[in-house]
Amino acid sequence: MEVICSGLNVVDLLVATPNEVAYGQKTECEKIVVQGGAPAGNAASGLASLGHETGFLAYLGNNTLSQIARAELLCHGVKDVLIKHKEGAAPAIAIVQIDEKGERTVLYSMSGYTPFSPKDVDESMLDDCKLILVDGYDIEINTHLLKLAKARGIYSVLDMEKANGAVMREMIGLCTHAILPLEAAQALTGKETIEECTLALDKLTDAQVVITDGANGSYSVDNGELIHQTAYKVNVVDTTGCGDAFHAAYASALLQGMNSKQRMNYASFFAAQVAQHFGGRTFLPSREFMKEHLLTV
Repeated sequence: MEVICSGLNVVDLLVATPNEVAYGQKTECEKIVVQGGAPAGNAASGLASLGHETGFLAYLGNNTLSQIARAELLCHGVKDVLIKHKEGAAPAIAIVQIDEKGERTVLYSMSGYTPFSPKDVDESMLDDCKLILVDGYDIEINTHLLKLAKARGIYSVLDMEKANGAVMREMIGLCTHAILPLEAAQALTGKETIEECTLALDKLTDAQVVITDGANGSYSVDNGELIHQTAYKVNVVDTTGCGDAFHAAYASALLQGMNSKQRMNYASFFAAQVAQHFGGRTFLPSREFMKEHLLTV
């Protein structure tokens, strides 16, 4: 695999919920969609869509949720060679309610979910690997992978939404590129503004840190210069998976040899395309689409 992704594995049930629901009665919804979800799974799908040979590390069992999760990865081009059978294992499941204003409410269950174990990692799978992407949920396996990547000099992209301070500092210290939402950066640095958080994190680690803030864009530091990438203005239908899409495209741009500004622009544009569709994997641009429609910086 050129890219290995590891982290929480989820099946999403996305529901377009009317603003007024008669509780205790039946209500027709405009859309109900079943898709694979979660940060690493969505990022793996995005990377595969962008032409990278991508594998996803997971345990799956003989059950409906596992079948859906595998099929969802395969249909976007993710290889299943790193998926191992484990009796009773299943993805987590989430109900994502999206109202008419685009606001999301997520209900989820982790019942049956089993994080991948480091003891089942065959290190030979890293022989041809150029990048590892992990999230901040499956901490044990993903910290292990970051250590392996660092020892081998492999690019590593960390998608850290939240964790306790010690875990966040350790994982950010191990990766080569860390992408955090503003809330996580604020919790870690104690700073308020995104500019302050970006500059503070740049001093705490050798990793390239990118902080995202939804429609307000993203920030990073390059050679001491604070960089701001504005979010592309589009008709937003659903923000599910937009952050995951940003991480996937950023990782792809890194593998394509782009500089910091180009990576953030590439990621922002890719995420904006996903936001125009209902569901985080409904439309994942190809590399050809990106070449045709994205203006370079």
